[in-house]
Amino acid sequence: MPELPEVETTIRYLTSKVNGKKILLIKTSSKKLRKNLNHFQLNLIPGKKIQRVWRIAKYIIIEIQTQKYLVIHLGMSGRLKYFEIDKYLSEKHDHVILTFDKFLVVFNDPRRFGMFFMLENSAELKIFFQHYGVDLLQDQYSNLKIFEKLKNKKVSLKQALLDQSILVGIGNIYANEALFHARLDPRRLTNSLTKDEVLQLIKSCTHVLKLSLKNGGSSINDYKSPDGTLGSFQNLFRVYQKSEININKRTFLIKKIVQNGRSTFFSPALQK
Repeated sequence: MPELPEVETTIRYLTSKVNGKKILLIKTSSKKLRKNLNHFQLNLIPGKKIQRVWRIAKYIIIEIQTQKYLVIHLGMSGRLKYFEIDKYLSEKHDHVILTFDKFLVVFNDPRRFGMFFMLENSAELKIFFQHYGVDLLQDQYSNLKIFEKLKNKKVSLKQALLDQSILVGIGNIYANEALFHARLDPRRLTNSLTKDEVLQLIKSCTHVLKLSLKNGGSSINDYKSPDGTLGSFQNLFRVYQKSEININKRTFLIKKIVQNGRSTFFSPALQK
């Protein structure tokens, strides 16, 4: 599923296209997403200009005039697509179409786990995201507070990295890669970490997210940027979906296990 780098890549592309532009028309399919715009909200959108586009965790936030917020989550297979009007060809899973003067932005989601809904004001926005944790790429944060959060839990490191109340935007792929970069065993309990290990984990998470963002995210199954460009970070995976890794002319086995219903890839010899 799209994670923080894929969402950020989408936003960076769309920002230059839609900021200050007026939404002329919005259409939705009859199929239901995990959370949908309602009919009253649909009628409020045409004629409104987009003020800005940004990200909170793995959500895309589009602020429109009068301080209302379109909130989009790409779910498991969703993406936003950009088309010049005369080049648009509809697809089966196009669920929301925003029409502008010269282009369209289309929300496509084959598995329909995505969300496309509205929050009516900044207070609703704040309440909706009040339980989310630190964004390593955007927030000012305290390493000590992250250490204390992890120390007060007793869950596996892999589970903790997927917990959006601690760190936001890290999904399964980047948790695997960050834990390998930090040389930490994904099965270790959070309350066993030293301060130095937590600092290294934070650095590794940040490194992996930035490297993926630099490479346009990961395109394994469904993800493409709005103009159809594939990400390339999957070419740099060290452990995810691998069976071995070569370091300094030595080969190390990569083991696959299942944690909380998700696949985990790690090197038992290298991750302590």
